[in-house]
Amino acid sequence: MTPARRAGQGRPRRTSVLAALSALLAVFVLAACGSHGSGSGSGGDGSGAAASVGATGFPTAVPAGTKLRVGDQGGTLKAPLDLSGQSTGEPYAVDWSTFASGPLLLEAFRANAVDVGYVADTPPVIAAASGQDLAVIASWQNPAGQLMLATKPGSDIRTVSDLKGKKVAFSVGTILQAYLLRSLDKVGLAQKDVKTVNLLPTDIAGALSRGDADAAVLVEPLASPYLKDNPTAHKVDGADTSPSVQYLITTHKALSDPAKQAALGDFVARWVKASAWRDGHIDEFTQKYYVEQVKVPAETGKLLLAKTSPSAFVPIDATSIGGAQKLADLFTSSGVIPKKVDISKVFDSRYNSAVQEAQQ
Repeated sequence: MTPARRAGQGRPRRTSVLAALSALLAVFVLAACGSHGSGSGSGGDGSGAAASVGATGFPTAVPAGTKLRVGDQGGTLKAPLDLSGQSTGEPYAVDWSTFASGPLLLEAFRANAVDVGYVADTPPVIAAASGQDLAVIASWQNPAGQLMLATKPGSDIRTVSDLKGKKVAFSVGTILQAYLLRSLDKVGLAQKDVKTVNLLPTDIAGALSRGDADAAVLVEPLASPYLKDNPTAHKVDGADTSPSVQYLITTHKALSDPAKQAALGDFVARWVKASAWRDGHIDEFTQKYYVEQVKVPAETGKLLLAKTSPSAFVPIDATSIGGAQKLADLFTSSGVIPKKVDISKVFDSRYNSAVQEAQQ
């Protein structure tokens, strides 16, 4: 089975829960090997040769014959772009690839097989630590509530502090791990204070119901059904309540190509507009995407949208980079990565103007 399937070319039928989950999760695990270097001219402050091109800070004229290779998961990018009409009339060719998992998408970035895709806030931390070529070019926040800490049935665990010395299930190297680290840090604990049970997100609820772990990080649309099916299980009080951070990412190699720079600027603007359309047309998007394409009930689609929208875009600046640095430092202090990293190296602010203009 190939790691990616071209959009529209015989994608296999998916079960409703896994399809919905793949549309929601920005769960990306980066291998700690392979590096393309940081490149030049596109640092975290958006400085360099490309940033001096015109008022936008990037070229806007897309040369004929330009192609942008976009990596997606579960239609998260493509569906809003298509249904909003933002995928029509691009001044460049778009080559879509749909990946079955985050690790396969990041593998494609390492292989120079895609130019742009999306991730949550954990992969840039691991990328900065490992030296992988990665550049965050747009950032948005989704409401809290996508993740929760829950107990096994019949557990006497009530608060995050009660997790000390307990077996906690999550997916290492993903947003689930970041959520756990933030939750533990709130009460002065670190990952070393709990016993790690590393599982795929889709396997966690089953393992927790069997008692294979004392508690776990669960993600919608699996979290709510787990609590319904296990009435003696419950949410853990005091867990992280910060918004979920998402990124559009590319590589410094792509940013060194003026044609790719221009195409990426246009793509960023279209994604901002498509996101706004999706958030303003919940019923239409639910019907046309989740019901008709993903084949899940409307209530499941609306649950997913309620947990992941509206999307609030924020600039790449000292505040957003500072938040990412705090997460990186948390990974370091918890022993997940070996030494302090400068997360600003994987942020590039040149497309802030594209985001701002698209919101007007």
